Amino acid sequence: MSDATASPSDDSPNDNTKRIGSDSHDDEALWLRLLFMIGYWFLGHLAFSVSVFLGALQFVVILIRGEANTELKTFSGNLIQFVWQCLAYLTFNTNEKPFPLSRFPDKSKDA
Repeated sequence: MSDATASPSDDSPNDNTKRIGSDSHDDEALWLRLLFMIGYWFLGHLAFSVSVFLGALQFVVILIRGEANTELKTFSGNLIQFVWQCLAYLTFNTNEKPFPLSRFPDKSKDA
């Protein structure tokens, strides 16, 4: 007698039920990435808040002096790049980890 419960596709290589990342090494890497994502979410959120504060500070400087502070403007630009790098990592657009695991962005070198 044959086994009526077995289907022809039980052990077939074309079975698409295998979950992406089902390898234990891939799962560990994904969980590690989640921890990094939480950390970079926090750092990115903090950097965004500091950027908003620096924008308000730059506004006050312009009201008083009549011109923007170039050092503040440069640092704000670098901070904006850092926020962008955090967002790119969080949305899986890059696998490169931002500062502090790589160099802090420096817009002055780009120009």
